[in-house]
Amino acid sequence: MSITAKKHSNVFYILEKTGSDMGFKPVEKARACKNSLGLDLFQYGAAVYEGRTGLLMMSTRGLPPGFAEHIEKNGGLQKLNENIEAQLSKTGESPRYTRPDERKQDIFPPDPEKENTVFAKGGDGKKHYYSRFYNENGIELFTLKNENEPYSTAFVQCDGYMIGIGSKTNYESIAERIAGFENGIKGEVERIVNESMDNPQKWVDMYFAEILGRVDEAKAHNAPIREARDLENQRRDEERESKRIAKEQAEKAEYEQAIKTAEGKILNKETVGNADIQGKSLIMQLFREHNIPIPLKTQGWIINALADIHYNENRERWSYTYFNSSKNSTVFSDYLPLLVSAVQTKQQFEEMTCPLDGDTENDCADCVYSGDYHFQNGECVERDDDDMEI
Repeated sequence: MSITAKKHSNVFYILEKTGSDMGFKPVEKARACKNSLGLDLFQYGAAVYEGRTGLLMMSTRGLPPGFAEHIEKNGGLQKLNENIEAQLSKTGESPRYTRPDERKQDIFPPDPEKENTVFAKGGDGKKHYYSRFYNENGIELFTLKNENEPYSTAFVQCDGYMIGIGSKTNYESIAERIAGFENGIKGEVERIVNESMDNPQKWVDMYFAEILGRVDEAKAHNAPIREARDLENQRRDEERESKRIAKEQAEKAEYEQAIKTAEGKILNKETVGNADIQGKSLIMQLFREHNIPIPLKTQGWIINALADIHYNENRERWSYTYFNSSKNSTVFSDYLPLLVSAVQTKQQFEEMTCPLDGDTENDCADCVYSGDYHFQNGECVERDDDDMEI
């Protein structure tokens, strides 16, 4: 037996006591509870109520699984109907039934701010809240909620999606532009997608394709374009990498040559200017190349104050010049002889080393003093007086 056959509104009321009187109170955040017994039940807060009387039936969130059995054990629908009728004789029917054409908006006026807020999907694939700021002649424009910058993006709504269409400051020209769309916003989106689809070289906007439900079609169209772009990007990456390697090699060669030239000048007792070599102090790099530890403070002085190092013929020792805008270093003179000694040691080591590949006796021609060495039993060995060629 059904006891909810009468027509009713979509507004829910609860019966509550105010002072010594009982009265019906409309509640906004309530929802119907579907059930197999055909009862008009609704959830409000943490309780379930009966629709005709507004009476509390049980304190629970949602109907328990054994609800129908519970009703049956307590007299069934007939007993429940008798109880409802008894209650109605005291308080009368809920306005839900006495005003069956009543609407929620009649009882709960819409919040102006909520009315101007829309939850829609954006171009980033996520849903956001948007605020309506323009609504004239059937054209509505939105901005992202709480974005109040004058040049923020203006959006137009299309089937639950938001499309960026210009700057908010230009809303009048935007509205005029939209009014000129022959088939409305969606028609314009479709025109743009079709135009791209007809051109094998033109990329189809996937966001527009999603709005139209044509994602698979757009993917198929874009696939060869994407492949061509990937190949072009790969070519550009390879070209950039080739240039990077060439530049790196050129810089390395430049650096090595600068070090070699500076070392040659030291060996020849020539002045070595503290030039800039790829953004670094040449003389400081000489110390680093020869693994000579320098205190940080002195490193800073070498980089910023040292002008050159030179051999003082009168004193027969190495000296240096620094910029008059700086103070003299109290310790640099202790480290300069170490650098000169290291350069001289390197030269002596290179002169004593024969770069053999083990193939021919001609390898000895690469030795700096090839006349003092010869190739014997797979090794480059020093000649004795008996081995010396006449």
